[in-house]
Amino acid sequence: MRSDAAETWALLKPYGRPRLAALVLVVLLGMVTATAQSAVILLIQPVWSQVLFPAEEEAAAAPPAAQDAAKDEKEKKEEPAVISRAFAGLGRWMVAKGIVGDFRLGVLYALTAIALVLGLVGAATQYGFTWLARRVSFQMIVDLRMALARHLMGLSIRYHNQRRFGDLLSRVSSDVTTTLVAVNVALRDLLLEPLFALTTLVGAFFIAPVLMLGILVLLLLAMVPVRKLTARVRRGSRKSLTSLGASVQALTQMFQGIRTVKSFGSEERELARYREINEQYVKTSMRMVRAIAMTHAWTALYSVAGVALLMLLLGLGQILFGFFDTGGTAATLLIFVARFNNHIKNCAKGLTRVEESVGATARIQELLAEPTDVREAEHPAPLAGLGTGIRFEDVTFRYPGSDLPAIANLNLHVQPGETLALVGPSGAGKSTLVDLVARFVDPSAGRITVDGVDLRQVAKETWTARYALVGQTPFLFHASIGENIRYGKPAATPAEIEAAARAADIHSFIAGLPEGYETDVADMGARLSGGQRQRITIARAILKGAPLLLLDEATSSLDSESEAEVQAALDRLMAGHTVIVIAHRLSTVQNADRIAVLEEGRLVELGSHDELVRRGGTYARLSSLQHLGAPA
Repeated sequence: MRSDAAETWALLKPYGRPRLAALVLVVLLGMVTATAQSAVILLIQPVWSQVLFPAEEEAAAAPPAAQDAAKDEKEKKEEPAVISRAFAGLGRWMVAKGIVGDFRLGVLYALTAIALVLGLVGAATQYGFTWLARRVSFQMIVDLRMALARHLMGLSIRYHNQRRFGDLLSRVSSDVTTTLVAVNVALRDLLLEPLFALTTLVGAFFIAPVLMLGILVLLLLAMVPVRKLTARVRRGSRKSLTSLGASVQALTQMFQGIRTVKSFGSEERELARYREINEQYVKTSMRMVRAIAMTHAWTALYSVAGVALLMLLLGLGQILFGFFDTGGTAATLLIFVARFNNHIKNCAKGLTRVEESVGATARIQELLAEPTDVREAEHPAPLAGLGTGIRFEDVTFRYPGSDLPAIANLNLHVQPGETLALVGPSGAGKSTLVDLVARFVDPSAGRITVDGVDLRQVAKETWTARYALVGQTPFLFHASIGENIRYGKPAATPAEIEAAARAADIHSFIAGLPEGYETDVADMGARLSGGQRQRITIARAILKGAPLLLLDEATSSLDSESEAEVQAALDRLMAGHTVIVIAHRLSTVQNADRIAVLEEGRLVELGSHDELVRRGGTYARLSSLQHLGAPA
């Protein structure tokens, strides 16, 4: 992975390529802006020599022809500059045509008009440059955010179970924003400022090429320390942003667990831990800040020393070699060099800002480089329904970094229309099996087929339309109840939403609310009880109308009354569907068609409740512990 500012360009190149024409136009607008603004400086020379300090005229009594000849001869000797001679000719032409009565007024009016035209052109192109550059940068960053979100959504549940949410949030928000700042700085300070520097340098070379060549060599030598210092900024940027991610992670965790924090009276303890992490962030960031400060200090020293050196060179050049034939030439050169020096200083600061963003770029690249282990089939196979059912054929699944498989050599046939219950001790592999069916993860070995088709060959969208999942912890979006139910079928009508709510036995409760289905449930459904939230998720699943139901301990976190209400809703939902259900409470699954008993990822028993109790194995032991008793 590259470790310099090219990293930012490498990240953004895919999003800049579709906007290549706009970027080229940005460059052209910048060139016109820089040329127009720098060209104004060239007007100083004719103002000086033709208006402010004109050459002495010949005696007024001299014949006009002789006067003009003498004036031309004097200008040839004292005004070799093309621009100055051009304006002098323009001034004489205006006098000859009777437009003005004074030669100097003619030159002054012409210079003023040209300066205004250049100002208008420069202002218009500056506006266009800023508007278009910002628009392109915003569009590129939006594309980056979407690509990042799409990539993260495509990663498996394995990744999302391991990731640190706060740090992930920091990367998607803070790091992307930092990258946006870098793009804006790059387009302004690393594109427009160099163009300004180039045009002023060309103007200065036009006046004093030998002198400017020497200044340019000194400039290149002065940039060596800047490059070394910005490398230190780059290294510090990564550490600083990583520390910021830890801070956001701590804050996120603190508020996600606010009930636990308050129940233990740990507010001050959590705040103290948060302060400690933030102080570490400050400590880490200040190492980078020291490098930034050194860069700015060096450019400030270079600026002052550069002016002193320029004065020395100009003075020696004039004294020893007579570089300048007029004061206007010297003044123009001084302004060109001063502007050039200022633009170079802005370039150095811009380079520092871009290097400061490289850490953010690297962290984003890490996310984008995270491998997608559940891949979309290149040529998806059609799938009309569940057909002959779902088969596990020698399926093994191992989580990365784990020595033991979560599922080992599983062979199982889930028949169409049956209810299959998964039971077993914690860590037996029940949730992993459901994740495999939902295709949150793919098998490490073996295959899962639906109607004889390998699940990996079915389009994800096609398969997710075939099942509905109701989990242990009901999740509701911060939206209205109606919108949360409609999530199962975005095009559902109000009548369909109400029918689903009635089937889930939640309609009466919703109708009794002041705002009914428009009631906002707050963050994660905080305004509702656990049973109410679960029945809304069941209504969502009913509305989806999928033939396969995956129930992951849907009643385990509820009290007895809520469990009974939710179980009644689930029984209505399960009717006429193929169901795979996980349950710790065996009472909720003893009427299942078959019960699969898992231990350490292996299928150890399979049969009905009565059959398994008679066998006296693992299921019978679990039943005894839950006082279900033997079959009658």
